[in-house]
Amino acid sequence: MLATLLSEAGVENVIDSGNSPELDTWKIREMAPDVALFLDAVDFGGSPGDAALLEPGDLRKSGFDTHRAPLSLTMEYLERELKARCYVLAVQPADVRMGAPMRAEVSSSVTAVAEMLCGILTRRK
Repeated sequence: MLATLLSEAGVENVIDSGNSPELDTWKIREMAPDVALFLDAVDFGGSPGDAALLEPGDLRKSGFDTHRAPLSLTMEYLERELKARCYVLAVQPADVRMGAPMRAEVSSSVTAVAEMLCGILTRRK
């Protein structure tokens, strides 16, 4: 949802990787960014819709994840290979079960985050 909102607002270099961001590292490498920002639902213990900016070390390294490989490994790889700083803008889901629908407070938060990012990123053009 967030990637779509950003793309529709004209934010450049947005990649919607779905559940497999590790498969899009080649696209990120081609862009050669100084900073890569991943946007994801993360259970960090907040209230539904809360947002947090996390670094690779804030995420777990192994075990079950919503991605094929833990996102932290993909972020650490990009930091090492591209010398890019990587962050994940995490939104706390209401229900962490796979395939659970997004609740209204989470959707509202995602929309607010998209508006904030659009304002910041479109001013930089």
